[in-house]
Amino acid sequence: MAQLNAVGIGVVNFYIQWPNDATLSLINYRRIYQPEFSTTSIHDQKHIWNQIAQDINNDHPNFFPTKRQCKNKWNSLKSGYENLKRLLDGNTEGFPTHTPTLHDERFHEELSDEFWLAERNYLLFN
Repeated sequence: MAQLNAVGIGVVNFYIQWPNDATLSLINYRRIYQPEFSTTSIHDQKHIWNQIAQDINNDHPNFFPTKRQCKNKWNSLKSGYENLKRLLDGNTEGFPTHTPTLHDERFHEELSDEFWLAERNYLLFN
């Protein structure tokens, strides 16, 4: 369900609870679109996130995340994955860690191939 929380003066943010099936769809669509992400500048990736949001909206009636919410959830999943990976590996680098969330634990295996680390085409950024 979407909750509306006002933050600051005149600033409104939408916080949503992601169902597990929609979160899995986000991961799967992010994987499908990895070739586009790896060859598109960060500035031009807005249309990819928009498409992912539309795909999730089509697959999950009654759940309508925005492209920003999809991107934020993806970044949260990646961060949670990296945190849990550090904890499981003994955190030999000494990075700050935190207690993993249920989503971190639930989707760790889905992210374990680290598909988003595919080499980027840096020639596009010149």
